[in-house]
Amino acid sequence: MQASAQKRPLEKPFSFILSYLRGHKSTLVLGTFLVAMTTFFQLIPPLVLRYGIEYMEWCGGSTRAALPTWMENLVSPVSPLLALAGFAAVTVLLAAIQGVFRYYMRNTLIGMSRKIEYELRNDYLLHLQTLSASFFQRNKTGDLMARATNDMEAIRSMLGPGIMQFATTIVIGLVSIILMAGISLKTALWSLLPMPFVAVIVYRQVGQIEKLFDRIQAQFSTLTAKVQENLSGIRVVKSYVQEEHEIDHFRGQSQEYIRRNIKLVKVRASLWATIEFLLGLTTLTALWVGGQQVMAGQLSIGGLVAFLAYLAMLAWPMIAFGWVLNMWQEGLASTERILAIMRQAPEIQNDDHTDAALHTIQGSITFRDLSFSYSPDGPEVLRHIDLHIEAGMTVAIVGATGSGKSTLVNLIPRLYDPPEGSLLIDGRPIQTYPLQVLRRHIGMVPQETFLFSDTLEDNIAFGEEASNLSAIENAAEISQIKSDFDQFPDGYATVVGERGITLSGGQKQRTAISRAVIRKPRILILDDALSAVDTYTEEEILKRLRAVMRDRTTILVSHRISTVRDADLIVVLKEGQIIERGRHEELLAMQGAYYELNQRQMLEESLAALN
Repeated sequence: MQASAQKRPLEKPFSFILSYLRGHKSTLVLGTFLVAMTTFFQLIPPLVLRYGIEYMEWCGGSTRAALPTWMENLVSPVSPLLALAGFAAVTVLLAAIQGVFRYYMRNTLIGMSRKIEYELRNDYLLHLQTLSASFFQRNKTGDLMARATNDMEAIRSMLGPGIMQFATTIVIGLVSIILMAGISLKTALWSLLPMPFVAVIVYRQVGQIEKLFDRIQAQFSTLTAKVQENLSGIRVVKSYVQEEHEIDHFRGQSQEYIRRNIKLVKVRASLWATIEFLLGLTTLTALWVGGQQVMAGQLSIGGLVAFLAYLAMLAWPMIAFGWVLNMWQEGLASTERILAIMRQAPEIQNDDHTDAALHTIQGSITFRDLSFSYSPDGPEVLRHIDLHIEAGMTVAIVGATGSGKSTLVNLIPRLYDPPEGSLLIDGRPIQTYPLQVLRRHIGMVPQETFLFSDTLEDNIAFGEEASNLSAIENAAEISQIKSDFDQFPDGYATVVGERGITLSGGQKQRTAISRAVIRKPRILILDDALSAVDTYTEEEILKRLRAVMRDRTTILVSHRISTVRDADLIVVLKEGQIIERGRHEELLAMQGAYYELNQRQMLEESLAALN
């Protein structure tokens, strides 16, 4: 089993990548063996070509041609045409064998890179899911998506083609130089003089390539974020007739992306052009020095042809060396971008205060002089909240927009972390409960309803693996959405589209309520979950919810008096503080903020009835 992302070294990109390679040792060893075999059968044909040419010279009576004794004994008994056919057959056979090994080499090493990409992508997504809500407020979705796509592809290229070409480059380069030296040491030494210049040029430009690629990836993240925002907010864009403005803004970002890419292309082009120029010098040097040796009788024509063949083979490693280093620099730059996310520690997690022995909750909630701000130097959103909710109670929270209602209920499942000791569940500090245990026993319908691009059935049953169609229909009946679903052609198999776009606001809210109640949670939180339904539907939903709420703690956040009037306790928030609390009748008798809210809504209903 692969090590979890949390146990991998996160300090350096190379160590991080190496930890994934360790999980594929056998594949890497097999791939290395296949590289060696592919290279071996690639390096033999020039020798066959050499001996074939020398054989032709020998047959022609050239005094410069001399065959090895073993080859002379092999070809002497056969006719020249048959011997030449034998040389050709051996060349074809070697090419076929090399092709087989090359196929399995690519399949093994590139297949390994795909598996590592799969593991890394899963670890990345798993880590994102452990991070707190505040992290996603600081980071754009498009940027996180870009890292999960473009950067992952760069890492995969480094581990697949990068490793394969690196191994091939090293083996072919070293063996070709040895064979060239064996054919003619003098010619080899002169031909390889440009090699140090290639190394210096590559070393100087690789660092520049890494910086440019990092800037390109950052701009790609910006582009992705812009596209994601426009697609998510397409209705707003169209409603405010801002299509041209958004297109112009995107065009500017795209041009910057192109400009950065062109700058990288120029650097790469200069690198490749310089390497190719130096390769041309090596070939010219080999022809000049080797040709003189042929004319002096120190080297056969076959030997020179084989030498040039190996020099041509060496040309690719020299080019590939720069390409591979470039690929590794891009891969390591992308790895660093992934690590920037992986190093982010979850702000909310199980710690030394967590009691692993806790597996359930009863549902009583106590706020003890709770004050909360979203950042250490930020303003307090909640101030000195003292509130006790008995298990099984229904508590309503009302107040003006921005009074802290959603913040208060978001602390209960620890979407944000309250100060230690200020929030207790069943008399225990909330930090003592394992996160999974705590959240498993809380059903929450947030203010912003989110549905997945999936079927209605799967959206309702989300997080409840043991659910069946009967339980799903019962949950839909409670939220008063069942009759709507029954009218859809595909019923519960209807796909709702991204973010539930095919449903109305009220239908999305009722589907989200179904998703919460099907879990039968000990604590049910409805954060303004009925704002998009009409008053009649609201009353029907509440009527059915009363049976559900009877056995569990329920917290209702709402602007409507009709939603909260039957609650066991109503809490009025203003500027993060509790200013009133009591039952509906008691709060009306106080003639305070709740009374004013009630009077205002009654007036609005009267005016609406007159119209």
